[in-house]
Formats: sequence, structure tokens, C-alpha cells
Amino acid sequence: MAAEAQLSPDVLSIPQQKASQAIASPVGDLLATLETMGRVLSFQDTPPPPPPPKYPRAFSPVMQTMAYHEQFMDETPEGKALRDNWRRQVVLETRAVEAAAARYRRDLAAAVQRGEGANLPASRRLLLRWYAPLVDAIKEEQRKIYMREVQVDRTVYGPFLLLLEPQQLAVIAMHCTLHAIMELGGTNPEIVVPGQTRVTRLAVTIGRMIENQVNLEKVQSICRKHAKANREVAALYAEGEDLRAKLTQGGRLEPEEWSRWRQLGAMLEELGEVQPLDHLDWFVPGEKLGQRLERLPAMWSGGGPIGQGTRRLMSAVKKALDPEDLEAWRGETHAKVGAALINLILGTCTVDLPGRGPGGEPRAVPAFWHRLELAADGSASAASRGAGSLKRYGVLCAHEEVLKRVQPSHMVEAFIPQYVPMLIKPVPWQRHDRGGHVTLRNNVMRLRGSHLQSEMLARADQDMVNGRGPGLSKVYEALNALGETPWQTNVPVHRVAEALWGLGGGVCDVPRRMNYTVPPPLPAGFRLHRSEGPGSGFAVFDYGRDAARSSRVAARQLRRRNSELHALRCDMEYKLAVAREFAGEPRFYYPHNVDFRGRAYPMHPHLNHLGSDLCRGLLRFADRRPLGERGLRWLYVQAANLWGAGVDKLPFAERAAWAEAHLGDLVRNARDPLDTGAGTLDDSLARADAAALARLVERAADREDGRAFWVKAEEPFQFLATCMEIADAHASGDPASFPSRLPTHMDGSCNGLQHYAALGRDAAGGQAVNLRPAARPQDVYSQIAALVRARVDRDAAAGVTHARALRDATPIDRKLVKQTVMTSVYGVTFVGARGQITSRLKERGFQDSRLMYKVSCYSAKVTLECLMEMFSCAKDIMNWLAECAKLVAGTGATVQWTTPLGLPVVQPYRRTTRHHVRTLLQRLVVVENNDELPVMKTRQRTAFPPNFIHSVDSSHMMMTAIACRRAGMSFAGVHDSFWTHAGDIEQMNSILRDAFVELHSQPLLENLLADFRASLPEVEFPELPKRGDLDLEEVRKAEYFFS
Repeated sequence: MAAEAQLSPDVLSIPQQKASQAIASPVGDLLATLETMGRVLSFQDTPPPPPPPKYPRAFSPVMQTMAYHEQFMDETPEGKALRDNWRRQVVLETRAVEAAAARYRRDLAAAVQRGEGANLPASRRLLLRWYAPLVDAIKEEQRKIYMREVQVDRTVYGPFLLLLEPQQLAVIAMHCTLHAIMELGGTNPEIVVPGQTRVTRLAVTIGRMIENQVNLEKVQSICRKHAKANREVAALYAEGEDLRAKLTQGGRLEPEEWSRWRQLGAMLEELGEVQPLDHLDWFVPGEKLGQRLERLPAMWSGGGPIGQGTRRLMSAVKKALDPEDLEAWRGETHAKVGAALINLILGTCTVDLPGRGPGGEPRAVPAFWHRLELAADGSASAASRGAGSLKRYGVLCAHEEVLKRVQPSHMVEAFIPQYVPMLIKPVPWQRHDRGGHVTLRNNVMRLRGSHLQSEMLARADQDMVNGRGPGLSKVYEALNALGETPWQTNVPVHRVAEALWGLGGGVCDVPRRMNYTVPPPLPAGFRLHRSEGPGSGFAVFDYGRDAARSSRVAARQLRRRNSELHALRCDMEYKLAVAREFAGEPRFYYPHNVDFRGRAYPMHPHLNHLGSDLCRGLLRFADRRPLGERGLRWLYVQAANLWGAGVDKLPFAERAAWAEAHLGDLVRNARDPLDTGAGTLDDSLARADAAALARLVERAADREDGRAFWVKAEEPFQFLATCMEIADAHASGDPASFPSRLPTHMDGSCNGLQHYAALGRDAAGGQAVNLRPAARPQDVYSQIAALVRARVDRDAAAGVTHARALRDATPIDRKLVKQTVMTSVYGVTFVGARGQITSRLKERGFQDSRLMYKVSCYSAKVTLECLMEMFSCAKDIMNWLAECAKLVAGTGATVQWTTPLGLPVVQPYRRTTRHHVRTLLQRLVVVENNDELPVMKTRQRTAFPPNFIHSVDSSHMMMTAIACRRAGMSFAGVHDSFWTHAGDIEQMNSILRDAFVELHSQPLLENLLADFRASLPEVEFPELPKRGDLDLEEVRKAEYFFS
């Protein structure tokens, strides 16, 4: 054994660690030791080791994502807090369905054993009533699936319904249905009253929710496999450590021990790197998905032999579980699975009518019913009609008793969000399919059925990995910067919003809690009416057909307003529920991804900084930054910007002066927002009552009293938040040192036109949109309004009827044209512009509905012509982009380009294919997209100019986000509105100007043309439009470029 004595102690040294922490370093050292020993020692009589167990050598993408935060989970207070929040985050992402099922089990037990069911909210009592019968019905359906009892589509949807427990399926089906019938509008344009939803949409939604839940179970299955591998590595590592210790202490090993050491090395090498994932120990227990499927035969076959049909069924089930099988879940599958559960809901869910039956029994009726309706236009459609039938769609309707019992305040009971704000920093984006949440599958882009787009993203990742280019690294860095900005609920503003909602709403962004009273319509024709009181008799009334028709129209409009209010109340409840849930969190985060144009959005939909004024007012940065010497001034400027009413168009000095002049009002807003005469926020909230709410509504309508009361601001809740920050800064006694958390905004001046002016080097257009220095901010909307006004005056003098009607009906001001000008660069059509003008005329009380259409057409035409007159360079570039897109689409290809930050973009506009899916309920029409379908040539052409500009403005925002993050600043982007702390505004202003100049110093249009010519050399593309003489360096000195 002389050879053993010659070995260096360093070669045999293996770092001491916990056995469970067999990560790359000790395993690598052990492998190096074994390799060295294999060279020094040679045992000819040692038999070859047995084949090692097969484990994946590298992490799966799921485990790479889940393991990211492990490296920061040390024994420091921060590390321990991260471990706790990581676990809470996984619960938020994975346990919503299980938590709801557990709640139903608890409620059922309480109702049966202790009689506490009556204490539950009406909505929960209703859900509880449906839960048990629906679970039983699903169990029976699963039995029929397994026993292969024949029914329409059972062989198609059956394998997917076996993947989850009946309790899970019941929760998903009930909550999706209840949520859908309480929602209004959006993707349901035909649904104008609550209590109804399109069957196709609901079926697909239920199917997708089931797929998401199955994916979560797959995550747990992967975690179990890795936990098993961890235990294997730990055991092998510990055995190797024992052998090392024996060799170190005794200086020798027996031949069979040397053989075992070599065998350990081979096995560890095969296992590869395995994360310890100690923080996952609590996550992996429970019944495995595979174990659940294995016990199905025992449940339904009585232990008898398994036939060939059952084997085929179980094979289909396992196919649905295969993460590599992308065709398992399709739109048709979602629809069939969802329709099967809707059919069970129709057969089991009931609601009791008021009163009792003849025998004293409850009068139970179906809670839902299904019907077919004609499309709104009543037209026939070749894609969706059979033999001469008109286009119809299925609707699921809820009984009115369901709507009475499920009030918006109870809708949170039926809310199972897939995405919520994160309690820990999002997993950094590293690949297009790896980042964001811990367990949920995320993609960096919100794809619209395009495999080509996904392939291009994967190709960019491969280029980055192989060093052939930056790939999507800049996009990832920007999204990570946005996602790592920590937020908090702005608790004082939240308390005010909750108080207004509790008092009845109807002010600012808070909807009314009470419906409008709908009077009965007047009858047409002659009617007898008995008068009341002394001398009563009969009288004859003729209301006239016009009066009766007007009363019916007014009643219909009020019913529609009430329906819209119902949807707004539900949305309000969701927002407040999220704010309420996270009010106690010191910080939370919004992971971001992008749409196909590159615009960044938070993944959580209900409460984020891209939402309404209320959403923005409810949020603030979690990190504090001192205001510094000029931060208070920027808070004053923000107060003026949010107040609006023309004050936001003044120079910065005058905006700050306006705030200083109204400083007393601003402080009163902060201390007594409910106008109760109190001196503190607590007292103001305590004294709030119906009279206080009435005063607020009255103040909101009074624009003439001269007071800067917050409910009169154009953005009231953000204005209130700014007032509170200003008041606290002054109360601190040293505003410069005050630690501020309020996001302070800088907004672009008609940002799309700013990018067009920079692309065309348009000096005149750039002056109009503040790309050049000026003593006062330029207001492009007022300038366009002046041009329109002059044109209308000329036409009215020339006898144009519609010009006279427009001039006589309303002032031609910036508000009339603003929306049309703002959206013109983003592709608004003439029809869209006409609709925008119509909305403004209705708001101003334009009465003649017959003349409305023609006046709106005239106004839209003049506005667009004046806009193109002022921005002729932008018009030329729009036309050039549209012509290029027309030529590309003419070849049958989609328009594709790469953004300045390297994001590949594919316009997804292709003709859709409609699949007629036969289900238990009806024939559903499922729309699917794929890359083999013909392109929509007109859509490719008209959408390209605005989409290209969106990709450019998103690049500007991302470049600014990256630079701000590198400078250690908090940053949030709302498209063309950039946010940071007030004390950092001037640094951000410098950064965003530098980024704009750097962006447009690149040959963006030249690069685009070169790419078109390279991809389609046979096409003759037009030359670029002529450029102007705008000096981009002027942007650095343009004070009102973003203001």
C-alpha cells in the first residue's frame, strides 16, 4: 500500500458540509479526488461497478427557477426572512384551489356539526350549497369515464378530468362560473347585463384553469424527483465521507472499499449537480399525481383485471401529463373539458326562491340555465352557420336570486387569482421561458398563438448563450429592473378609498353602491287612469308614441348604467381586496413581461401602477429617499400636474407657485380628506358619514369656489397622495431630509409624435412636441384645436351646414381633439376618430342624434387633416411604413423586425380558423391561430406604423430603466410616463434625455429597410422619406421634453 502513502492530503481533502447540501463544489471535489485515485491506484481484480441510477444531469427549467433564491437564504435576518417569504410566495402561487376546497370542507363541517352555516356571507353559503352536490357529480362522471360508459366526447375530455381530484375540479368550475357571470364587457361585447356569459369563453377559461392546476401539480412532481435525487446524493456523499475519514485516520482501505469508492464516483458523476433545496422540504409531501392515478383501478374496478380499453385510457391520461407534449392541451381540449363541467353545474347547482312550497319544502330551482341567442347584428356568417341557420352563440344565464345573493362585496369569495404581487424579488429573466414567478410558467412575451415568434425568441437566446450576439440580454435587464422595484400599499390613501366605498361611493373613481332608480316606461296610446282622493274619477291620458319611446330609451339607458355599475363594483372589490391583503407587507414586487411589440406590463392585472388613478394612488415605493434640496419643488410640480385644469400646461416655476399658493388647501386635503372639520386623518375618517359624502360629491361638482380640494382634481387619488406627502414633508421640520416614498412622474408630450419627429428630424414638429428648448411648454393639442377652429370658421362662413352645427354646439378646444390627436400616431382609423368625437359631443349635451353622425364625421375629418398638415414629416414616415408593410404582406409573409434592444417582433395578424367543437351543451366555435394561415394583408399594413412606434417608445423606456437601475434609483415605467423618487427626478430627467438621443442617433429606419431588403430581396421597397434638420442634441436642453 505504498502508493496510498504517497497521496497528497490535499487530494483527499473534501470540504465539510451538511450531507443534505451536496452541491456542485463538494461533489466536484469528491469526483476530482476519485479521478486522481483512479490514476494512482489500479485494481485489476476489481469488478466493474453496477450501472448507476438514471437521473437528469442538469436542473429542469422549473427547478432552476425555484432554486434561484436559495443562494440568498443564509442565517442572517435577511436570509431567514427571505426563506419565510419564499414559502409564503409558493403558497400564493400554488395553493389557491386547495385552500378554497379546504375552506369548503371546514364550512360544511361547521354547518353540520355546529349549525354555523347561517353566519356565513350569502355568497359563501351559496357556493357551499353547490359544492357537495357538484363534487358528487364529478366523482360519478370520473367513474363513468373510467368504466368507459359511452357519451358524447367522453373519450376526449375524460382523460383530462381524471388528472385532478373532484374537489379541485368543483372549486375551479364554481369560481370561474361565478366570476364570469359577474363580469361585464371586455371579451363579452354582446353581454350587456350581469348574470350572463358566453359559454365558449367560460368553457375555455375553465379548461385553462384546470391546465394551470395540473401544471402546478407537475411542479410538485418535479420537486419530489429532485428531492429523491438530493437524498441519493446526500447518502452517497456521506458514504464517501466515511471512506475518506477512514483513509485519513488509518492510512489504508480494503480492496472492496476502494472499489466502492470508485463506484461512488461513477454514481455521483452520473447524478450531476443537484441543488439541496432545503427550503422545499415542506413543499413536496402529499400524494403524488402518479399515485392518484394508480389508485383509480382500485377505486372503480373492484381490483379486477384491467382491460385494453382501460389501458388506452390511462395512456391518454399519462400523455396529458407529459410536459413535452405541446398538443395535449389545445383550444378544443379546453372547450370540451370546460363544457363537461358546465353541464354538471347546470344539473346540480340550485337556488331557493323566497317562500315555501305547498308542503312547506324549499322551492329550489336551477341556479343557471343555457340558451342560444342570435348575434347582435343578426347576420349570417359562413364560418358559424349550418344549413341556412343564422349566427348564434350560447349563453349561460344565472337566476336572478343568484344575483341578489352574490353582491360585489362578496365577489372576493369567488376570486382565485392566478397572478398576485410577489412577496420576494421575481426570478430574473435569463431565457424567454425562464423568469418571473417561482412556480408558475411564465414567458417573457405574451404570445398570441405564434410558434414563429417563440422560435425567434429561442433563437435570440441561443445566440446570446453561444456568444453570437447580445440576444435578449438588454430586454431581460430592463424587465428585471422594473420587476425588482419594491412597492407598498399607500395605507393612508387606502383608508380614504375604503371609507368612500363604505359610505356609498359615487365620487372620484369610486362607483356608486346603489343602483339608479329605473322608472316604469310610459304606455303609448290612450289609457284610463283613476285619480285618488276626494272627487276621484277616471281620466284619459295619451302620452304619445314619441314620449313613450323616449321613456323606454331612458329606462334602457338606466338599466345599462346599472349593469355597468355592477361590473365596476366587482372591479372595485378586487382592487381593494388586493390592497387590503398586501397592506401589511413591507414590500412586494410586480414581475413584468412584454407584449409582442415590446411594451412592458406587470403580470398582476388587478392592482398595479398601469391601472386607473385609484390604482396608482393606492401604491407607493417601499424604499425611502430623502427629498434633497429640490425634491419638494418637484412634489409641488406633481401636485399641479395632477390637478390639471390648465395648470399642468404652465412652466415649472408657475406650477410650483400654484402649489405654494394653495399650500393651505393641500395640507387640509391631507389632514381632513373627508371634509369633516377634523384636524387629523384619523379624526376625519372617524367622523365620516353620509353627510360628509354628500359634501364631497357637491365639492367635486363645484369648480368655481377657488379651493384646491382634492376631489376636484383630474387625478384625485394621486393628487391626494401628493398632498399627504407634501404635508408630511412640511410637518417633519426639514423637508430636504424627509424620507419620501411617493412616485413622482415625468410624462412625455404626445410621445408618439415625439418619436416621429425624431425619426424624421422634423424641426417644426419637434418644436410642437417639446423636443427643442422653449420658455414655455408647447401644447400640441391646443395648437391642433386652433387649426381646427380656424378651418371650421372658414367652412361655416362658406355655408357648410355641419361646420355651423359643430361651431354652434360646442367650443372647439383641446379636449375635443385630444384623444384623436393622441391616438392618431397609434393607428386610429377614421371610424375610430369619429367615435371619439361622438363621445365628446355626447358629454357636452349634443342633443340632435340624427345630426350627431354627420357632425362627428366632419369633425374627425378636419381634425385628422389639420394633424397631418402640422406633422407632414410624420405623415410621410407613416405612409412609408405602411407601404413597406403592404409589400411584405403581398408576398404572403408577416411583417417582422427587431427592436433597438434586440427583441424580435412578428406581427400576429393572420386569418383565424374557426373549429366547430361538438360538446354536451352545444356546438362551440373555437378560434385558433397558427403560422400556416394566410396573413391579413390590410391589418398587416395598417397596424405596422403604430406597432413600430410602440416598439421604439418601449425601447426608450427600457433604456431609461436600465440606466436608472444601474444608478441605484427606483424606477417604474407606464409607457411614456417615467416614475422615480422626487429627490431623483433631475437625475432621471438627464438619463431619459440621454437615452432618447442615444436611441435616435441609431439609423433606425435605415436598419429596418436593410432588414426588409435582406429578407425579401425580390421586392422593390421604396426609398426612405426625406429628413429635416432637427438637431437631436437640442433634446438634452429641452426642459419640457418630459414634464
